[in-house]
Amino acid sequence: MPRTKMSYYQKRQKAYEKKLPLGDQLDAILKAFDGVLQSGGDLPYELIDIIERWQDIKARYPKE
Repeated sequence: MPRTKMSYYQKRQKAYEKKLPLGDQLDAILKAFDGVLQSGGDLPYELIDIIERWQDIKARYPKE
């Protein structure tokens, strides 16, 4: 079976999965939004709820 050339999309997808896991991306985004919230910025209540749950999980399972 002949090998097919990977599209740019497939190459990026593979690189993202390897070098930039989704969990790391979400953690960075939530840290940034938490910084906005801590500095007095306004956020939608749905996002504030997500940040609070994220903080609860981080407190329950701290880095060792």
